[in-house]
Amino acid sequence: MIAVDTRERYPYRFAPQGAETVRETVPAGDYAIERKSLENFAATLSDGTLAFQLQRLAELPLAAIVVEARYSALYKLEHVNGSWLADQLARLEVRYPEVHLVFADSRRFAEEWTYRFLATALTDAADPSPNG
Repeated sequence: MIAVDTRERYPYRFAPQGAETVRETVPAGDYAIERKSLENFAATLSDGTLAFQLQRLAELPLAAIVVEARYSALYKLEHVNGSWLADQLARLEVRYPEVHLVFADSRRFAEEWTYRFLATALTDAADPSPNG
């Protein structure tokens, strides 16, 4: 069972993986993973709200941001300088190394990565030994 934040407008369904979802309030992110389209990622990186989201995510035992695009797409956006975005992103990654950041190429692959991340986190929580 995967908890999806009630504020999430277009949640992953996890149908290909056969997982069930339930809507509830999550302390940070959409699933303890913040999912972002490229446009949303660039906007929140530009206006500073991504820094606040990372700060909240860093308070969780395990968290990540998954971007539904390639890293190189940052450099192809029309209304913002890609190098500036990359600099801002690097600063945040250094400041919050405990939050994983993944560029997953597309929504489909972002959903797949999210499912695998959450499934592994659940398995590790159930059996925290290093050999799993």
